[in-house]
Amino acid sequence: MTRIVISGYYGFANAGDEAMLAAIINTLRSAEKYVELTVISGDPEMTAARYGVVSIHRFNFLKIIKALSGSDLLLSGGGSLLQDVSSKKSLLYYLTILALGRVFSRKVMLFAQGIGPIKSGILKKLAGIICNTADLITVRDADSVKELEQMGVSRDCVRLTADAVLTLRPGDRELGEQLLQQFGVAKDKPLVAVSVRKWQADDNYLKELSSAVSTIADDHNACVVLLPLQYPNDVAACKKLHDMLPMETDACVLDAEYDTEQFLALVANFSLLIGMRLHALIFAVIMAVPFVAISCDPKIDGFVKEIGGITAGNIDDLNAEDIKSAADNALAGTAVFSERLSKMCRNAQLNFDMTFTLLKDWNVERKQEGDGGSAIND
Repeated sequence: MTRIVISGYYGFANAGDEAMLAAIINTLRSAEKYVELTVISGDPEMTAARYGVVSIHRFNFLKIIKALSGSDLLLSGGGSLLQDVSSKKSLLYYLTILALGRVFSRKVMLFAQGIGPIKSGILKKLAGIICNTADLITVRDADSVKELEQMGVSRDCVRLTADAVLTLRPGDRELGEQLLQQFGVAKDKPLVAVSVRKWQADDNYLKELSSAVSTIADDHNACVVLLPLQYPNDVAACKKLHDMLPMETDACVLDAEYDTEQFLALVANFSLLIGMRLHALIFAVIMAVPFVAISCDPKIDGFVKEIGGITAGNIDDLNAEDIKSAADNALAGTAVFSERLSKMCRNAQLNFDMTFTLLKDWNVERKQEGDGGSAIND
């Protein structure tokens, strides 16, 4: 039996990270039904119940070391774990987990990560030293490859792939309809979804969004659905945007926590999605729903460029006219990215193909050393 420890930003009700974990678990289990998976999580009880895995609290280092000891692989990712923009402590935490993996686990892999930015020179150097000890690093965008080069990481172990969430199956539209009905969302109108998050102390971006979204809703006789991607963190921003919309605009906030399957099912019912979070956009792409991105993070810009999507502008100087124009272009079908999507989906699958190859190579090594066991099968 193969033993894998998975580390990431799990257990915090962030739809993107939970979708990544779902994709990882589903694919690993499709390759080996009884693979032993241990997930390091901020909410181990929820993670264990939702995914049927062993789960350890992210700060229980004694249990983490015990799980790593004798494990075949530490899989770190995906997501933007190695960056210091949101928190230097967070970066140090994930580097510590990688260092422990190098000491106690047989193989270490950074999986489908978005690397950087790391602004601290000292932390960038430390990250480079630790990343250089990994057996394999797959990254979801070209900017991450450049960031690793600047950190002094050898290209020999780095592979450019794509976000592993793109391997998920499309959601069930009927399930999404049922979830929407719980909030009284109109069944006979197009649905314009907006996914926003808190952004510093300035609410100007919400004011511009409210102006644009109300116009879009009027033009298309649409209902506006405000979708928190991280629950409950994004609810306040969604409610604030809702309150800024004119009284006559048909709008609601989906004030509920959903799993990955439910998010995809919801998105299947939308005619347009306007989003500030990367995985809101990825869910739209999976469900073939037109999207408009709000640029607030390099990972969003990288994804939109890769897929050939549409951006309304940067969040710091956002204006309603640009949002409206971008929405019109998206709804008109000017962004056609089926070929690019197919390529990205193939690249997303490469994350797993390389994982399996790494495990098989380890299996060969230990058999040569006289150790028993079996790695994941195709």
